[in-house]
Amino acid sequence: MNGDEIKKIENTFRASDSHDELFDAFQNALKINLSDIGVYKILIANPALSPDEIKMFTEKLIKEYSSHAFDLLMWSGKIFENKPELYNQPEEALKYYSRAWNDKPTSSTPLLKILNLYNYDIQLSSNKTIIDLVENSVAAVDDKSRVYYALSDHYRKTGDKMREIRYFALAEKASERENL
Repeated sequence: MNGDEIKKIENTFRASDSHDELFDAFQNALKINLSDIGVYKILIANPALSPDEIKMFTEKLIKEYSSHAFDLLMWSGKIFENKPELYNQPEEALKYYSRAWNDKPTSSTPLLKILNLYNYDIQLSSNKTIIDLVENSVAAVDDKSRVYYALSDHYRKTGDKMREIRYFALAEKASERENL
């Protein structure tokens, strides 16, 4: 693997707005077995990509580098969560974060990212899905206190004092256990 070739691929991923050029560089990266996921993250974050292209590249990378599936899923979720308004697709972010949690169910990070997708301004159907998923999944994570504190804060924002207090108490109890 040639360092100049890798640098050229990285520069293409970073600066090109040509779909054909990005695809060709991606194919070349796979051909030379470039396994640096950081370089592929640059591609996935390229603003010229459409949501479908982001999904296509992510899925191909997960197949090629399954040991990095969690990182790729989290990165793609972040891209969908944070793209400019034209690309802002919280449902896609939710799908990728959920898949990341399924890939690594002991990690609290995907659940915290999922909870951040809750829309306090507009009552969306995804809000119920988000809360149900987080509340039903917290038992599997290693650092439950982080999720319980986040749920307590969520219920504080919604004005549900009973649940706020309940989750705060659970967070305190979990924190004690985690710090033993």
